[in-house]
Amino acid sequence: MKGEDLDRKLSRMLAAVGAEAEPALMTRARARIEARAGQPLLVRWAMRPVALGASMALFVASAGLSFALISGAPRSSNESATLIESLLAEQGIEDASALPAPASADGAAADSGSAR
Repeated sequence: MKGEDLDRKLSRMLAAVGAEAEPALMTRARARIEARAGQPLLVRWAMRPVALGASMALFVASAGLSFALISGAPRSSNESATLIESLLAEQGIEDASALPAPASADGAAADSGSAR
């Protein structure tokens, strides 16, 4: 913003509220306006109340969409408690004890599972 335009704008603002044009006030106002003009557009937009409303609208929309996708997902007929149980049920194995013992390599001891 040019200096003359800025001075006229500040004078109109001061006249609107009935304030006097003090030099310290004018200097601070000019510095603030010039600093704001130097910020990137995204930063200036994010500092507006509209940005908060827009971000909340996006949050609500994404939460609603994810809830709709989750509630529309097919449920499995077998409500297993763990991943292992669901994998065993998928293979048609009723109990984990029905699994065969793992084959050990030559000379290697079988794992007892007790060292945890």
